[in-house]
Amino acid sequence: MFGKILSLFFILYITISSALGLPIKGYDSKQLFNDPDFSKGFSVVSQQTENGNGVKLGNFTYGSSDEIPDWSIAQWSSGKCLWADRAESDPYTITDGISKTVRYNPADKSVSMRLNAANVYNGQPAGDESWPHLLLEQSPIVSYNTLSDSDKSFYNCSADRIVLSLDIRLSDFVDTVNKEGINAAQYLAYFYLCGTDNQKFIWFGVNLFDDRGYQDAYWALDKASNKMIYCVSTKDTYGFKGRSLFRNGKPFVSDEWVHIELDLTPHIEDAIKRANESDTFGTAVSKEDFYIGGTNIGFEIHGNYDCTVDIKDFRLTSYNKTN
Repeated sequence: MFGKILSLFFILYITISSALGLPIKGYDSKQLFNDPDFSKGFSVVSQQTENGNGVKLGNFTYGSSDEIPDWSIAQWSSGKCLWADRAESDPYTITDGISKTVRYNPADKSVSMRLNAANVYNGQPAGDESWPHLLLEQSPIVSYNTLSDSDKSFYNCSADRIVLSLDIRLSDFVDTVNKEGINAAQYLAYFYLCGTDNQKFIWFGVNLFDDRGYQDAYWALDKASNKMIYCVSTKDTYGFKGRSLFRNGKPFVSDEWVHIELDLTPHIEDAIKRANESDTFGTAVSKEDFYIGGTNIGFEIHGNYDCTVDIKDFRLTSYNKTN
């Protein structure tokens, strides 16, 4: 009996420790992204690009001017500019007053994101030419090749464990869909699997919410970027059906925080397997050929949806066994 209790304690210790990004016996660990509580605010980037990148417009730092944000807000194809057209609000809220709002909640260090795509489409059918996004982004690595060998071992996809943890809830969802268009309200986390040769790239997604219900894992071409997308299934994200943001056949709006803890390692292995099966890169690749270079979190919406999602404690922790 004592052995069973000890084993259960060890399992719980590993689970809780990895979720919080705490040390685990026998492993070294590293947080791959900065400011998991979003306490330093955001840089806001434009919807227009220069050299393929959004242009930084200004910093939203909750009324403080001395913070340098690690995170950015991207706002692709989503109507008025969140910076140039921002409406008067409180120090913790930035909004264009029409389609986009990002609010920091200091009491629990959470971020609320609202995208009202109904105001982008004006009730018209949604199509491929317009796909509103509201994203939080971070790319902490300036140059993978200049990292120390120790840091490379954590950012590289060959790390022993790479654990995503966050709390999430769907706090509002309004369906005003024009049924003639394309209709899908999605909230995802994407990680940038960048090639160590500076050539290869995979959008590696984790499905956090989809108003159409549970989504299977998939491997497909993103026509906008001409890069491949891999996305983890909803079932794998949440573990079992009763915990996701889609319950009883509809989006689950609630004050309840849902905790996600997901080891990305086996899913990265699956993405690599599919890349080799489809000869995506024209040569065989392995996990060692990729590192995690950045992330974006947020909405990608086709259709007249008005959604609000809250997140907190967003952490990606990499673990390597000690020698």
